[in-house]
Amino acid sequence: MDKLWYKEPAKRWREALPLGNGFMGLMVFGGKRTEKLCFNDGTLWSGYPKDYNSEKSAKALGQVRELIFQGKNSEADALCETEMCGNYSEAFMPLGNVYLRLHGVSARGYRRELSLAKGLCTVQTAGVRRETFCSNPDRVAVYRITADKPFSLTVTADSKLHFSCSSAENALVLTGNAPDYAAPNYLRTKRHPIRYDENKGMAFCLRTEVETDGTVSCKRGKLNVRGAKTVTLFFATATGFLGFDKMPDISRANAAAACKAHLAEVPRDYKALYARHTADFGALYTGARVSLGAESELPTDKLLKAVQKSTDARTFAALCELFYNFGKYLTISGSRKGGQALNLQGIWNESVRPPWSSNYTVNINTQMNYWGASRAGLSECVEPLLQLVYETVQNGKKTAQVNYGCRGFACNHNVDLWRKTPPVQRDPSYMFAPLCGVWLANEIYAYYRNGALQDGADKVKTITASAAQFASDFLILHDGCYVTCPSSSPENAFRKDGVRCQLDYASAFDMGLVRQSFQNYRELFAGEDTELSREIAEKEPKLYPFRAGKNGICEWHTEYETPEPGHRHFSPLYAFYPGNSIGYDADPEQRGWVEQLFRHRLAHSGQHIGWSAAWAICLSGRLRDGKTAQKVICDLLCHAVFRNLFCVHPPFLFQIDGNLGFVAGIHELLLQEEAGVLTLLPALPESFAASGQVTNLLVCGAKLSFSWRDGKVTAVSCDRPVMVLRRNLARDVKIGENVVVKEIS
Repeated sequence: MDKLWYKEPAKRWREALPLGNGFMGLMVFGGKRTEKLCFNDGTLWSGYPKDYNSEKSAKALGQVRELIFQGKNSEADALCETEMCGNYSEAFMPLGNVYLRLHGVSARGYRRELSLAKGLCTVQTAGVRRETFCSNPDRVAVYRITADKPFSLTVTADSKLHFSCSSAENALVLTGNAPDYAAPNYLRTKRHPIRYDENKGMAFCLRTEVETDGTVSCKRGKLNVRGAKTVTLFFATATGFLGFDKMPDISRANAAAACKAHLAEVPRDYKALYARHTADFGALYTGARVSLGAESELPTDKLLKAVQKSTDARTFAALCELFYNFGKYLTISGSRKGGQALNLQGIWNESVRPPWSSNYTVNINTQMNYWGASRAGLSECVEPLLQLVYETVQNGKKTAQVNYGCRGFACNHNVDLWRKTPPVQRDPSYMFAPLCGVWLANEIYAYYRNGALQDGADKVKTITASAAQFASDFLILHDGCYVTCPSSSPENAFRKDGVRCQLDYASAFDMGLVRQSFQNYRELFAGEDTELSREIAEKEPKLYPFRAGKNGICEWHTEYETPEPGHRHFSPLYAFYPGNSIGYDADPEQRGWVEQLFRHRLAHSGQHIGWSAAWAICLSGRLRDGKTAQKVICDLLCHAVFRNLFCVHPPFLFQIDGNLGFVAGIHELLLQEEAGVLTLLPALPESFAASGQVTNLLVCGAKLSFSWRDGKVTAVSCDRPVMVLRRNLARDVKIGENVVVKEIS
């Protein structure tokens, strides 16, 4: 299942089809006689570098800790909210829209399709074919129209930002500036939420050039093509972004010149451009594969409805395979070496005040975006995340020192293009999150350990060491144990003496992050006698232990009543997944606590949120529970997916993390590794059991392939030596020469 297709055009943005090359993103509506193309550039954000670090925070830290240790949690919350805050992040911006109106063409026989393997969007009507792709090798988007009979075309453009548009010499040029500031969409009473008053917003340009066998005229900011049987449009974007720590260029003329110079170097041979694009895109897309052994000829929107109305296993498996492949496709399209990392909406956004500023929300969402990437053979696509975290370390060192009096680097829950690391404002349950940088660092090491990012080893070491350094310094000795304080559990709260509180000490989330960070440092710097290694050796045995409560693992240092028992975050389970400091086999008692809280959350969950469901699928897999995984997948596909397969955050908002987290979830259902031993099909849902195959999934630097039938592995092979547990292997399984089978004890 490698294509999305429809019998009707998109009526709104969330029904359009996405294309991208890791630098530029666009949404294709595919009207019958019209076209709307919505463009984004990964570097077009509001604002400029700003310093929100505060010495007040460091002064208040000791007082907040004292209040918490005295049991005065609500007073600690109030002090933290006023004295330890910063300001909001900047926002990812929409660049502009290009509109096409075709004259003299038929709308009969309409079909709209997105080939995931080729990165190609096509619209077909009687006698007319339209093809669109976004090339990484040539950094250009191309839209080609071919027709049996001559037709005419009008091309216009606009933007939701401050802009101007002109046309001359077969080109349409849209230029403008981003705002100096864009307030988050949830600040509903904010006066003047979009500001241009400082004249510091970066410039941008979208340039459209046309090649045709017809005649072209330019007038009043339009391109008109007449008498054509072939029209090819070439698009390039440029912005004034000069670096995360540099003021942006505000000159529209410079952005326009950059676009013009780039397009001047792009060859106009459509076949050659298309061949380079498909070779590049296809190599990433087909490098690793997951097949669930099912196909469907239904249009994608009808396939979604079929799954919502039916329990047919093959239809369900077909949609799951398509949804998995779509997640891979979005990663390849939105995250490429040298570009920006995937934010809350990847590289696609239509709003000047997008949901949660479409920023890097690093208390789960940014991390989830990449959970499945390295295992899916998309190591190259993880490089932008490495660069994001490395740059965040540079700013985060100052935040660690100024705000918390610590070494290493600190990063709170919102990061933007300018690598903002201090907290935001308002509720401490999300505002205060200085260990989010540790989480980012732990993810980077996980990819490196799995065999990705090998070319970035020096950066990986810097990031891992800086995170462990901050974790060590932020710990404080309390009643004989090292704890984090203040400590939150992302976006959750508890009741103490009838009062809603948000900060405590030694939350399971925080202590899991610290344990993982120390473990990662010990592995990466094994044998090196450093000051930090000695600190870790002294503090690690004294870390506050995980504890069991009535509903499973304690979310905070002790059992509290929670107002929201079905909370969308599974943060207390971090040490189990995505971390591994609680092992499935190594720590059965603590794993039991994890499972108990997981089931408690699911039992009380009433919302269908894409990213939360994806996290639950991953946890179901790690817990080797295929039955729960199937139910959660069904809930996700039935309630949290738009017609174009974008994931939904209620009420009707797009967030990409659910799409990409699903990729990781499928991996957890099919393959797990603990202490160097692989388990195949640990949590296979019933609907996937009939047959399937995976090819070249990356695990600990090895490319593993296997197939199954009736829930049992029938063949397994690998390009490097690996050890596979006997569990779920057929009696007559074919074992490759690099595979050693470990018997079940």
